[in-house]
Amino acid sequence: MAAKRPEQKAIRVYVEADVYSLLKRLSGVREQSLNQLMNGMIEDWLAAEQQQETIERHRLDETDEEA
Repeated sequence: MAAKRPEQKAIRVYVEADVYSLLKRLSGVREQSLNQLMNGMIEDWLAAEQQQETIERHRLDETDEEA
């Protein structure tokens, strides 16, 4: 599936069928698309302290132009 906008990139992830079913039901209860649900989960995960420490330690938030 192609990205919707030029600034977006696609990611493909394979999960167990029961996990997929649960995520689909969760997105339905929250009245979100599965894409919206997963994007929110990724944003929350990246914002977590452990990920932020890794990002800062390895300067992963810098672009090639800044490095």
